Amino acid sequence: MKFVGLMLLVGIVFLGGLKLFSRKLLYFPTQVSKSRLAYLKTNFDRVKEITIPIEGKGSLHGWLIQKDLENLPIIFYFGGNAEEVSLNMEDFIQNIDANVVMVNYRGFGQSNGSPEETVLKSDSLAIYDALVEKYNINPGSAVAWGRSIGSSMACFLALERGLARLILTCLFDSIESVAANYYPGWLVGMVLKDKHRTIDFSSRITAKTLVLAAREDEVIPPKNTMDLYESLTGPKELVYIEGAGHNTISGFTAYHGAVNQFLARTKKEGKK
Repeated sequence: MKFVGLMLLVGIVFLGGLKLFSRKLLYFPTQVSKSRLAYLKTNFDRVKEITIPIEGKGSLHGWLIQKDLENLPIIFYFGGNAEEVSLNMEDFIQNIDANVVMVNYRGFGQSNGSPEETVLKSDSLAIYDALVEKYNINPGSAVAWGRSIGSSMACFLALERGLARLILTCLFDSIESVAANYYPGWLVGMVLKDKHRTIDFSSRITAKTLVLAAREDEVIPPKNTMDLYESLTGPKELVYIEGAGHNTISGFTAYHGAVNQFLARTKKEGKK
């Protein structure tokens, strides 16, 4: 009996440790080098740095690619769980027909703090509200765009601020459900702090939605993508990028083409 009790104690400590470090297994904060920051400051005339204060000390840091705020849609972009968003700068400037707001999550780039689901979602609202006020942005021109784990924040923003347009790349119903494909479901449920259960509120999103899925996605199983897609009750479109993987999807011409077609419709409808 003593042995059983000892093993039970070991198990409890093990599970507690996993829960304690579960966020470290989910988020991989990536920094931005000084040379990269200097390059961004001196090589892009239409790019402005953004800082959004957060509670306590510190701020969120990012950029606004300002092409034409009066005539082009403005995207609020949320990246993946290891994505330092400035790495999209050249791609968005060259290939996306829109203004783009991209701010690093807490702990990423030069943003202060630590990433947690609740604060990341509240940050998405703070970023949107701050930019709308500062640049007098027409909400009808705003588009939320989330990639991978960023789809959780983009969906939340679209719901809470009633956005008319939403783009989701390599989306999933919940982290909990995705993780259950690789680990026992009971273990995932016990140790995972941030579950990003977008499926719980996705049916209430009214935005017209473009879903971009990688045909060869090696991270998100097709069922997790389709479960969320099918839960969306508003107008929606699903585009598979052939030959693309989870981390390579943005390297395909078809990817940018689908986004720009969607944005072109957004631009026309936003003027009505």
